[in-house]
Amino acid sequence: MSFISFNYNKNLIYAIIYWALEIINRIIMYFEWGYFELFEKDSINQYFFVLLYNISDLLAGFLVLYINCSLKKKQKPKVESGENKSFFNNIEIISGGEKRVHHSKNFIYEIILICLLDYISRSNYFIFYQIYQEATYENVSQKAQKDIIINSDIISRYILSIFFQKTKVFKHHKFSIIIISIGFLFLIPTDIISIHYFTSGINEGLSYIYIAITFLRVILFPFEDVIVKKVFTDDYVIPELLMFLRGIGEFILILIITPIFYFFVWKNENNNFVFKNELTNAILMIIFYTLSSFIKAYVLLKVIYYFSSQSVSFLIISESITGSIYEIIKFFMSEKYDYKIIILLIEIVIIIITTFGTLIYDEIIVIRKWGLDKNVAKEIILRGESEINSIGLIVDEDEEDDEEEKNNNILLENVYE
Repeated sequence: MSFISFNYNKNLIYAIIYWALEIINRIIMYFEWGYFELFEKDSINQYFFVLLYNISDLLAGFLVLYINCSLKKKQKPKVESGENKSFFNNIEIISGGEKRVHHSKNFIYEIILICLLDYISRSNYFIFYQIYQEATYENVSQKAQKDIIINSDIISRYILSIFFQKTKVFKHHKFSIIIISIGFLFLIPTDIISIHYFTSGINEGLSYIYIAITFLRVILFPFEDVIVKKVFTDDYVIPELLMFLRGIGEFILILIITPIFYFFVWKNENNNFVFKNELTNAILMIIFYTLSSFIKAYVLLKVIYYFSSQSVSFLIISESITGSIYEIIKFFMSEKYDYKIIILLIEIVIIIITTFGTLIYDEIIVIRKWGLDKNVAKEIILRGESEINSIGLIVDEDEEDDEEEKNNNILLENVYE
């Protein structure tokens, strides 16, 4: 038996898509950030990204319509026979069942809470740049922020799953959390060293404030995903519909909040809406950013739907990987060589270890030593099947013994006759 085994799941394709898109997206943004700056002020750029995120969620409406039309075609004979179904009853879990959707009484409140958490989380960067006008995308450490926030997010998801979803913690889960925590403790010093000694043009003080303010995402996003999983499980809502409802809810929030920002904050400031980019570049950027955000958000919801809110950890770790890849490429492109490459290589190793830990937690990788595979779902199922087969063999043997005893009794009766 091998030391490590890999549990393949066809739904892992969503994780592969997310990783590929995230790496491509981030590398382009790191090297060609100028194409993503539509306005002179970074705070306005960040709020514009919030608007694009909202548009990407609203695009899910097309998926909802497609699914609804597909279901109508399948149910056409029933409709003709007099049985009618509402739009939302048509948008049900496609699992071969004919169950009608009965949402829980808290469904509306849960959707509102999801919209609020998502809007605040996505506005986090805007809040920082709005408060600290001297901060720019280039003079704060994006990599250190990603490393610390992403790793904290992973640990936060595991804690929330234990306390809110009452997830049972087995030996392999504890082992995974220990690996990730140790990696995190090593990653923080390397990022601090990198900011202090090796990153030119970075404002160290602003970078720490940037990390502190955006740290709010560590609580908001995982908590949102916990509620999303609850809605999927309790209310029979598919990812396409939830994404569209979230888009509608956030669109209403934007309609209310944006005029407040405009009249009470932006109107009193200068050069807020001065365009920095050419129209063609701006249009291409908007299309690219919106579509990539749509695919990533959709894939993330699919992963929560098929797996769990904790499984998002494996997706978002790709942001840290991309940051390290970018720094290594930039290092070899520069003419100045120093000890920074050692720090970068250490960070890559730590991130790979963290990724390994998330895969163990999600039972995609199984370690078959020290009892770490005992309570893995697949092993539990195999043990159950083995026990059923054993019971079947015992029943068969008992039936054979009963038949043999019956035959013996018949023979005895014949003898006495």
